[in-house]
Amino acid sequence: MTGLALSNQAKAQFIFMLLLSTLMFGVIGFVLISLMQFVSMQSFAEETVHKHGIAEMQSSRLGGAATILGGIFVLYALELTGRQASGHGPLHIDWLAWIPVIGCMMLGLVEDIRNQSLSPVFRLLVKICLFGFVLVQWPELIPNSVGVPILDQLLSIPVLAFILTLIFCVGFLNAVNMADGANGLVSGIAVLSFTIFVNEFDGHGFVAVLISCSVFLIFNVISGRLFLGDAGAYGVGASLLITALVLYAEDMTSLFFLAALLSYPCIDFLVSIVRRLIKGMPVTQPDNDHLHNRIHFQFRKIFKSKNMANSASGLLIAAASSGTVLCGYYANWWPVTSEQWGWVFLIQCLLYFVTYYLINKTPVQAQTAKA
Repeated sequence: MTGLALSNQAKAQFIFMLLLSTLMFGVIGFVLISLMQFVSMQSFAEETVHKHGIAEMQSSRLGGAATILGGIFVLYALELTGRQASGHGPLHIDWLAWIPVIGCMMLGLVEDIRNQSLSPVFRLLVKICLFGFVLVQWPELIPNSVGVPILDQLLSIPVLAFILTLIFCVGFLNAVNMADGANGLVSGIAVLSFTIFVNEFDGHGFVAVLISCSVFLIFNVISGRLFLGDAGAYGVGASLLITALVLYAEDMTSLFFLAALLSYPCIDFLVSIVRRLIKGMPVTQPDNDHLHNRIHFQFRKIFKSKNMANSASGLLIAAASSGTVLCGYYANWWPVTSEQWGWVFLIQCLLYFVTYYLINKTPVQAQTAKA
């Protein structure tokens, strides 16, 4: 454990976060921020400085573990208050929904505590087994059409539909983990998404994820001393994924609404894979040339605070992607079941590519050019 003494700045940050979280979520917020403060002061499972090309402060990878414990605490608190939930959510769908969420979180937790102890192939196989089991036991989650002619022909064949859905599940989980490179990015997308899910569908599970991720977002953005890590990224990704599959299977949302809401990790993942293939890099090898890396490189020229540059990068992308959908949702652009959300997704794709190529240098590229 690290020393319990905090600098004056760290004390001020903690007091501010404690007040803000308590104001927003009451006793639950007070407990969760205190838990995250305690976890951030532990000396094991530390995040490597300059990992992802963004992190410039020593921090803990156990933010996901703290968020998971926080979610369990929120669920218990909701049960104690006798709150009734009439809608859908992880606690109101099927017990099978917990298998990939908990399994992926445990997989990530091992990696957080013992970094690089699990090979990429092993992690891939575990995720395939987890989601493969759920899809076999819960075939209703496998779509037979998505409105794309060629893809619909493939989905009409049960075996191919299973394989394609499984590939999508594993790919999305990796996409979320890959996007977890800036403060408030993945957690911000989760908060924005579950804000809509709670408002539209209710459910204790949605409320628990929303509150725990919101408190983590506060701590992560303000202090920068706690990262989601693999456990958090996998847990959040699996929660978003299983929710999206269920909502789409039950015709409660359109595919394009979900695509727009979760656009950034999906677009960035596909672009990253193509970029690595073009450069002849292994697909599983990480790099520091994501859009959030490029935006962070520009923000470092503006902000003196390393943490502020990091947080501004993540919050900007989360707001421009999922935040746009949340604004459109509250502005009643279209129902969540409308295919018109496809226009939003198209604009998001165009905005990503334009921004990516306009901001054409990362720190690594800049150093290479000087050399």
